[in-house]
Amino acid sequence: MTREQVDQLLNSEYQGLLRLLRRKARDPQLAADLLNDAVVVTLKHLQSGRLSDPARLAGYVFEVAMNLLRNHWRKHSERSDKRADVDGLADAAEAEPVENEWGKRVRQLLLELPVERDRQLLKRFYLDEEDKEVICRELGVAPLHFDKIIFRAKRRMQSLLESQGLRKQDFFSVLLCGLAA
Repeated sequence: MTREQVDQLLNSEYQGLLRLLRRKARDPQLAADLLNDAVVVTLKHLQSGRLSDPARLAGYVFEVAMNLLRNHWRKHSERSDKRADVDGLADAAEAEPVENEWGKRVRQLLLELPVERDRQLLKRFYLDEEDKEVICRELGVAPLHFDKIIFRAKRRMQSLLESQGLRKQDFFSVLLCGLAA
C-alpha cells in the first residue's frame, strides 16, 4: 500500500472513527488524542510489516485506539488518590448498606410500572442479566421487536424516575443498585 493510498484511506475514515471514539470515550479531546496516537502506532506497524491486511487499516486504527482508551482508563483507575484507605473501607463495611435502600426503591419502581411485560423484561434483561435471545425465544418475539419493547419499557421507567424526582440519566444507576439488593 502506497503512502497516498494510506493517506486517502485515513482521510476518508478519520471523521467516522473520531465519532465512534467520542461515543466510547465520552470526551471529545481524549477521543481526538487517542485517534491521533492510534494512527501513529498503526503507521509504524504498517511500515514494519506487522499488518497482515493493509486494506483493513481503518479497523486496525480503531482497535489500537480502543486499546489506548482501555489503557487510559486503567491508568486512571489505578491512581492512588482514587483509592479508599483501609480505615474508610472498614467504616463503610460497618455502616448501614445504602444499596438495600436503592434496591428496595428499584423493586418498588418496577412494581409501579403499569405493564407486566415491561416489569418482566426490565428485570430479566437488566437485573437478572438474561440473554436477549433466551428472552425473545421464551416470549416468542423477534429480536428487533424486543428492542422496541425494551425501549418503550425503559421510557416508561424513566418517566417513573422523573416523577420520583430523579433524572432520566439515573436510570441505569438505579437498575445497577437493584442488582446489589
